[in-house]
Amino acid sequence: MNKKEITKYLKFLKIKNYFSMKLKNCEICGSKKTKLIQKKISWNNNKFGVLPVHCCTSCGFLFQNPRFSKKFYMEYYKKAYRNITLKTLTPPKKYLKDQEFRGKKLFNFLKPFLPKKGTMLDVGSSVGLMMKPFIKKGWKCEGNDPIKSFTDYGKNKLKLPVEWLQSEDMKLKRNSLDLIIIMGSLEHVVDVNLVMKKCANAMKKNGILVLEARGDPLGFSKDFFNQSHHRYFFGNTMELIMIKHGWKPFLTTKYPVTGPSRPNTQFCFGKFIGIKQSKKFKNLISNGKKETYLDVKYKLKYHDYIAKINK
Repeated sequence: MNKKEITKYLKFLKIKNYFSMKLKNCEICGSKKTKLIQKKISWNNNKFGVLPVHCCTSCGFLFQNPRFSKKFYMEYYKKAYRNITLKTLTPPKKYLKDQEFRGKKLFNFLKPFLPKKGTMLDVGSSVGLMMKPFIKKGWKCEGNDPIKSFTDYGKNKLKLPVEWLQSEDMKLKRNSLDLIIIMGSLEHVVDVNLVMKKCANAMKKNGILVLEARGDPLGFSKDFFNQSHHRYFFGNTMELIMIKHGWKPFLTTKYPVTGPSRPNTQFCFGKFIGIKQSKKFKNLISNGKKETYLDVKYKLKYHDYIAKINK
């Protein structure tokens, strides 16, 4: 993106300071080889603008490229994100009710895989209500989120164990967690590998990681790609990011684990078997655990076609 395009985007966000952008390698396999898949994307509120999304030609991972620095995203999540997505800095009642409902559904789904009591981390917890069913059953829980008004609400109004911080700044005790959930938040973090590394260092052997991502487009791909999401996970890339950091995926599904409020959401569940697994990671990709640029391109074209005939 050139300076004019960046300035236009910052003006849309109502961010006064100027921030530059840098090109990134693929966050999954490290390849420098990428192809543009979409130049103009949704800026939300029926506004479209330049914020390019690239596809890694080695593994098929989709991500915004170039990207801003951590300093920009701290300001973005503090001031702009919820004003754009929810048009408020105070959690709406409907949002709170849905988060608690989703937490109950997740707790019930995970029962067969977890101890009766344990330790839990919710990365990108928002107000923290997804932890409530676990807390009621005696679990020791902690959550974090970069949106201060929401963590303040969770901490002060709901008395939930949430902290305002960027997930890259988490300080976690080694070998301390039985369960980590990252529900639609891995697409938003600044440094996905640093976050996953911190989670891996804190995970007990056989501990469970739950990842939730948006899944396939429900409509036109130009609407699917939006400025709030810095990367896009499909089933294969969700499994790859787990494997890279020591988890063995045992279930990847579009089944509505947390209920119907997020249609087409995709989940990946993994068991932590240790960092040694990551040594086999690049061999997996070279041996075929990947999507090609054309795989991704025609998947998106298919969803555009379906959206067009259903319009």
